[in-house]
Amino acid sequence: MNTRHARMILAIVREGSFTAAAKALSITQPTLSQTVRQIEAQLGDPIFVRGKTPVALTPAGALYVEAARRFVQTQTQLEEALSLLHGKAKGTLRIGLMRHRSAELLPQVISDFYAAYPDVHLVVSERDIPDLEQMLLRGELDMALITDNKQHPRLEYRQIASEEIVLLAGKRTALAARLPSGSTIGLREAADERFVMPAQDSPRLKYFDDLLLSCNVQPKVFLQCDSIGTGMRACASADLVMLCPFIAFLCDSASMHRLSHYHLGTDAYLPPFYMAHAKDAPLAPYAEALYTMLSNRFRAMTAYRP
Repeated sequence: MNTRHARMILAIVREGSFTAAAKALSITQPTLSQTVRQIEAQLGDPIFVRGKTPVALTPAGALYVEAARRFVQTQTQLEEALSLLHGKAKGTLRIGLMRHRSAELLPQVISDFYAAYPDVHLVVSERDIPDLEQMLLRGELDMALITDNKQHPRLEYRQIASEEIVLLAGKRTALAARLPSGSTIGLREAADERFVMPAQDSPRLKYFDDLLLSCNVQPKVFLQCDSIGTGMRACASADLVMLCPFIAFLCDSASMHRLSHYHLGTDAYLPPFYMAHAKDAPLAPYAEALYTMLSNRFRAMTAYRP
């Protein structure tokens, strides 16, 4: 096994077909197919079940893929250690971000990270949380930034910040006219307002519904949408209210100027916000540094009371 062969096989598994893998690797499909035949000849067994779409592994192929992931991981760690030995961090950091939350996460520290590690290449993937966890387990990501309360036993989760839920209100709502922004209120204060709520498949919806139920509030839902940013802009333009992760609000400077916000007490929290990585894949020093930057940044933000 060599690094080039291992990366080719892993690309086919990741992309689901020879055609897509060849495109991702910037080679022709015949070249990829010929190389796979050579690898299988050396292995003495087929790696892929022919005629399956997406690709399926044979029992020997599953063993090869697991070994290939460990091989590439070890090679990458060696290259990173050698670069640090020579006094210059160099490598690739593969980061997973939650869909609909990516715009508020990495940009908060990207400038500081680039200043410290200009030769580290960042590769970002946006997926749903279960997909991110599986990518970590398959060795396709080095770290992921997620909110999760069902932790996988093969992953390590390091808390970055608590996820407080705040209530946002358009400046011309009756609520904003009655109570100063930044106050701590009960949700009953917003019972007569029109709400923006997450879409039915949003992981936030259950927590928001539970919070509303605990306060005996049946929201008058005017809009449901996936995007937190879209919801905040709708609140500002149409004088609506919405429940929102405090971090998301603090990361949107335009919304901070156009909306009033209200704290809801100690029970108004989402599951904590984590950095996750595979337990059997230690983080590179620059990945550890990124975690520290994120943790310091978000803890300072959530302690702030504008």
